[in-house]
Amino acid sequence: MIKLKNRRRGVALFFTICVIGLVSLVVYGMMHFMKGEVHLSENYVDATVALLLAESGVEECIYNIKTQMNDKTKQNEDNSIYKLLTTQDSFTIPIDLTQLAKGGNKIEPLMSGGDIKAEISWERNPNLSQELASQGVPQDLAREGTLTINSMGIYNNIKKQVEVKKTIKAVLIKGNKKGDSLGMIAPGHGFYLNQATRDSFKIETFDFWDPWEFIVIGGKTYMKDGVTIDLPKWLMLSTSMKNDLEHPWLDMGIGWTGWTGGANFTETSIEYSDDPVTREYYKWQGVFSYPWWEKSSSELYSSNTKKVEEYSEKEVQAYPASVYKALANRVIDPNDNPTSGKYFQDVTFVEAFERNKVTYSNVLPLYGWGDWRNVSNKYNKYPNKAHDTSHAVEINGVTYVKGDVFLEGWVKGQGLLVVEGNVYIGGDVLTLQDDNGKQSCLGVIALRSETDTSDDEPRTGKIIYEPHHDSDWSRFGLTTPFRNLSPRLEGSFHAQGGFELKTDSSMKKLCNMDIVGNLSVDRFDRRKMPNDVRITYYDWQSILERSGEDLSLGNDTTYISDVYDLAMAKEILSWREVPASL
Repeated sequence: MIKLKNRRRGVALFFTICVIGLVSLVVYGMMHFMKGEVHLSENYVDATVALLLAESGVEECIYNIKTQMNDKTKQNEDNSIYKLLTTQDSFTIPIDLTQLAKGGNKIEPLMSGGDIKAEISWERNPNLSQELASQGVPQDLAREGTLTINSMGIYNNIKKQVEVKKTIKAVLIKGNKKGDSLGMIAPGHGFYLNQATRDSFKIETFDFWDPWEFIVIGGKTYMKDGVTIDLPKWLMLSTSMKNDLEHPWLDMGIGWTGWTGGANFTETSIEYSDDPVTREYYKWQGVFSYPWWEKSSSELYSSNTKKVEEYSEKEVQAYPASVYKALANRVIDPNDNPTSGKYFQDVTFVEAFERNKVTYSNVLPLYGWGDWRNVSNKYNKYPNKAHDTSHAVEINGVTYVKGDVFLEGWVKGQGLLVVEGNVYIGGDVLTLQDDNGKQSCLGVIALRSETDTSDDEPRTGKIIYEPHHDSDWSRFGLTTPFRNLSPRLEGSFHAQGGFELKTDSSMKKLCNMDIVGNLSVDRFDRRKMPNDVRITYYDWQSILERSGEDLSLGNDTTYISDVYDLAMAKEILSWREVPASL
């Protein structure tokens, strides 16, 4: 018995040592596992930081492109991204991101211990120019291609590289050859029309309450088929027309009183290519003739009336809808992209007490007025929406819309709004300075849709002025009766289907319009327009072209951004992580 007990004394020690060893092994394994997890977490954090740095490099590259990389303070234009885009078919250049990565000029680095490298590659698509050239567009009017931004972020030796692809277009506003331009339709003309109803400028005999008045000041006026224009007495005596008449004091005007209405083209030069532009009035025949006055309608309107060759579409910078769509940096076409249909909606305005409701149905709203609630009383005791300029419609480059558009308010930028449909104007269209402090300019081009084949009465391609009241216009809660009846439109306006007034108001005779720029129409019916129309010619094309500067690329004072309108597509074509190669 004594011997058996002595043999069992070492068993407990053995098991204790085994348990301690097992526990130690488990603890060591857990420590090793946790150490690996910590290391992986550190790598994940470092990799995430590197990826964020790479993405910041992408944003910095986009910023450099948008700020044009050809600052007027720089002497060396060889580093200009825009110059390469507009002159080279392909290139790859590094982008200096030192300040972003390392800091400088009292700017802290984006992430201490990190670094960023990036480069930009460009591949031009030559097919675009070939397609446009087949439609009469100058070869080098547009350049389009794919811009690839490769950016790599480094943090604690962890490398992540991001590749972003975007499209960019360079649209040439003014070429080296005459007529190689894009912008205003008929830029040298204050008024340009191809086809007009013969009685457009006829004064009704008994229209004694404010007859129609049409005035063009400056520029040239072109009427392809010509027209006969009635002269009231005020035109004979109060304008330079008296120098073109044999007996201005004895001649009799058209109309009830002969002193109002008519069309005043005495401050513009008139052109025609088919039928002449003539004047109609009662000409004095002399004391010994009977009758003493006879109606004359065969004389040219004035001594500034002459016959010219018919203008081609290229000469007046008019192109088909497909050209504008190809050049556009913003395209809203529900047929090609059904999701863009969400931008169209009904816009309704009402007067106080729910009176005089006006609804613009299924339109793209471009409403540039602000909110009187955001305006301090520094303007007046009762500020209105026009005093808030923070919601101005921004139009840069070419914006193409397939469908109807509602336009009103402040507009800024330098570009064209091309609408394959109708453009409804509800009130003033006024230009602000753009974000760079430069003068803005607007071109509105309304084109007939491809399904509109009517010859007599187009359904589309119209610019329609439809006035409205707005109970929220000002702090008063209502608009004055005449606020929207006589708008001012600043810009170049082309209506393929015609320009007209749409209202059932009893105050229709009080609807007047002041256009600062030019008006171009393919179909003209004066009787469908506002009562009085005054066109004051302004050369908006010179704003687009920067005509005061030498446009040759070799001139030190010329910058690509002044010659081209470069527009980057909003959508990113692709975004992905790729193996580091920079």
